[in-house]
Amino acid sequence: MKIATWNLERALPQSVQAERQRQWLNRIDADIWILTETHLDIAPGKNYYSVASGLPERPGAEGERWVQIWVKAGELVPLTTIDEARTAAALLTLGSGQQWVVYGTVLPWLGSSWRWSKTGQHGPMQPASQGQAFAAALAAQQADWQLLRTTYPKAILTVAGDFNQDLNALHYYGSRRNKQALRQALDSVKLVCLTAGEHDPVHQLIDGQHSNIDHICIASNVEEHFQNSFAWPQRLDDLRGLSDHFGIGVELGFEP
Repeated sequence: MKIATWNLERALPQSVQAERQRQWLNRIDADIWILTETHLDIAPGKNYYSVASGLPERPGAEGERWVQIWVKAGELVPLTTIDEARTAAALLTLGSGQQWVVYGTVLPWLGSSWRWSKTGQHGPMQPASQGQAFAAALAAQQADWQLLRTTYPKAILTVAGDFNQDLNALHYYGSRRNKQALRQALDSVKLVCLTAGEHDPVHQLIDGQHSNIDHICIASNVEEHFQNSFAWPQRLDDLRGLSDHFGIGVELGFEP
């Protein structure tokens, strides 16, 4: 099974940028996609179906979404999250009966404020300073993760998307405070990050000059099925006009 995530940098469906992105989406051919800063009309292929986050809490083009989950096999049922603007979740039941809870996210970047948003309601605005927005958003998402684990104990929980935080020993982006909080949150719900440390594909690709801030995390009890992680495109220069993020994927020893 192949799971992948990519921030599409708010590309619009008819743009040259989106066309170049579609070529990569087709090439990677993941079984599960978590696309971020995306558009409802940018699909990874003809045979996929999806669950998306709600209306963004920021101005943008019609059809823009922070998160969209795409799959090409099984039954996909949307699940409720605390922040419907920047997260999306779904229960995926495969033909084999195996179940996955897929949770897509965009956590606040260093200069981003944040408030939860649900069906026209909003929480208090959390400022970006001193990591307050990141901490508040992470706490809300951690509560989602814990509830989903409790509600669907036999399903494989995976959390993926744009975390806006590296998880490596050497600092790259985010803050050390946010990094520690994210590590603790993942550990509290028994999630392991498959795209950090020695498995950080961006760090390997760019000879240690960059680190990954888009991640794929999975329930620790199935970590043994991890095979490899990968990133695209192959060179930093090739990102120009494509996206401001590398695409990230992992391969697991499961049949989709």
